[in-house]
Amino acid sequence: MHLRAGDPSVIEEIVQRLVRVVGQRNVLSSPEDLYPYSMDASLEYRAMPSLVVRPCTPEEVVEIVTLANKEKIPVVARGGGTNFVGGVVPVRSGIVLDLTRMNKILEISRTDLRCDVEPGVIHGDLEKELGKSGLFWPPDPGSSESCTIGGVLSTNAGGMRALKYGTARDWILGLQVVLPNGEMIRTGARTLKSNVGYDLTRLIVGSEGTLGVITEASLKVRPAPETTSRLSAFFNEMEKAGAAVAKIFESGVTPVIVELMDRNVIRAANEWLHLGLPDAEASMLIDLDGTKEEVEYTAKKVEHILTEAGATDVQRAASKEEMEQLYLIRREGQIALPRLTGKMTMPHDFCVPLSKLPEALRKVQELAEKWKMPVAILSHAGDGNVHPIFSVDVTDSSEIKRARELNKEICMMALDLGGTVSGEHGIGIDKAELMEHECGEDSLRVMRSIKRAFDPNNIMNPGKMAV
Repeated sequence: MHLRAGDPSVIEEIVQRLVRVVGQRNVLSSPEDLYPYSMDASLEYRAMPSLVVRPCTPEEVVEIVTLANKEKIPVVARGGGTNFVGGVVPVRSGIVLDLTRMNKILEISRTDLRCDVEPGVIHGDLEKELGKSGLFWPPDPGSSESCTIGGVLSTNAGGMRALKYGTARDWILGLQVVLPNGEMIRTGARTLKSNVGYDLTRLIVGSEGTLGVITEASLKVRPAPETTSRLSAFFNEMEKAGAAVAKIFESGVTPVIVELMDRNVIRAANEWLHLGLPDAEASMLIDLDGTKEEVEYTAKKVEHILTEAGATDVQRAASKEEMEQLYLIRREGQIALPRLTGKMTMPHDFCVPLSKLPEALRKVQELAEKWKMPVAILSHAGDGNVHPIFSVDVTDSSEIKRARELNKEICMMALDLGGTVSGEHGIGIDKAELMEHECGEDSLRVMRSIKRAFDPNNIMNPGKMAV
């Protein structure tokens, strides 16, 4: 049912029923209120919802979803809206379920190494709160200060620390989920391991809101490491930098992060902050953690590997302040790119085996030249995850179309190298047509059968992930 179609009295009745659930101020319907919910951070995909509803409790979510399922109204669960693939854009209108009011940290247990949270908790706020107890939750998406835990789980986000610690799926114990029919279930357990039944928890994590609405999560946390060391290196060839990553792993070292930035990111950071960085083709940032003795030994080993691999300038931070200074290029480079190009940035992602990383980096540069599109490269190089960052005039439809074609060709290149079309951003609208290329018809048919079993009326974030 499209809320703008049909009998006005029926529509008004639905609105009033929602108002009775969450209150007048938490049902938004004016164009100016709806507009911010018509897009995500991609800026590329837009569609207006019919209504925005802002629940505060799991019970309210149950009532909203039950009503939506009965009336066959699409429901799109939304947190911070930081997704880059149109994942929370309501392509079939309906209700956007804004979960940001459900923002309580319910419990932190250092003994049980567990943290229970609602889906609207901001990731960065959770980091700060866990830090007070000497704990951390390893997933660390780049949008930490604005993304929500519900969104992190729905997209199986990873971030820079995924290299050593994995993604959200690796750090979840259990969920409370409202299914598309309005039924509330709990998955997993609150224990550090459980071996009971199908793993519904890991199925729902990464399903991009197509199977249900997460209303609570039990996260697996860890004591923060004793110390962290940060190294920086510059290279005169991007492929040399890519090859250095494999050499680090071949030595037996597993860093926390290995970040790689190309000349465009270096230049943007230099012009924005006047950092005086070397005029290089690539910059690498490496973090190591553990005990002081372990980190000191490993840092010396990595310094030697980087020099042998052709790095022209290797530095190690001697203090927390120096660590922050070295991190500026990673944190500010992408933000500063529009100052360099005069256009908006569109970050994309793919992932390849480490052995193919140098070739993938070279081919991205070649394809950017072929399509005559400014493309910067930022990479979680330690796990082969590459972010080509397009600079695009978002008011020019022909340029957007060209960017989409370039992105598709880059993704097909990644598949040819044995990689995947998404390392962490997800599928959403942006890469739905590539699902069959990667997964094959048979696997996609199984996914669609799972979707039908959970959501026979197809109300839950319809039009995403090709399911």
